[in-house]
Amino acid sequence: MARFFRILILCAVLAVPAGCASDGSFVNPFESTEPSSGSPYYFSEFSDVPIPNDMSEKRGETFITFAPSGIKCGVQLFSGRLDIVALMNAMRRNMANNGWTLRSLLRSNESVLVFEKSDRFCTMALSDGVIFTDLRVFVSPRLEGDTGADISAFSPPLPSGSAGASSSGQQKLSQ
Repeated sequence: MARFFRILILCAVLAVPAGCASDGSFVNPFESTEPSSGSPYYFSEFSDVPIPNDMSEKRGETFITFAPSGIKCGVQLFSGRLDIVALMNAMRRNMANNGWTLRSLLRSNESVLVFEKSDRFCTMALSDGVIFTDLRVFVSPRLEGDTGADISAFSPPLPSGSAGASSSGQQKLSQ
């Protein structure tokens, strides 16, 4: 039994220098040995919407098309291990650097940023998960002409008839 412990101690003593670099410092196994591109951002489907390198695109959630005016529009989903507040601040700063103007901001566990550029809007929905933060990027063209578009086609129809409806067209609550 004593011989077993001597061999174990000898192996441990010999294994310690193997984890050290030649100058006596320890090698960090989590440090990247690949040269970085120099920029912490890349541009995915939209050439003026910077996405942090720490975010990965979820290809199955991406839909890109072109508007009749020729503008590229659509939605992309990204996910990564970033703090939602840091991501929100980075997106605000870098979108401004690319000519976007922040028009609206809602901040919570599910935050929304709305940016405007000459002929487009970019809406970013950020969701804070347990491990990952999701970033959903919507880019759409600006509507031409009347901005008060009728969206009643997208609203669910109200029940018709006099039963349960008031004179103002709103449904009464039953008890």
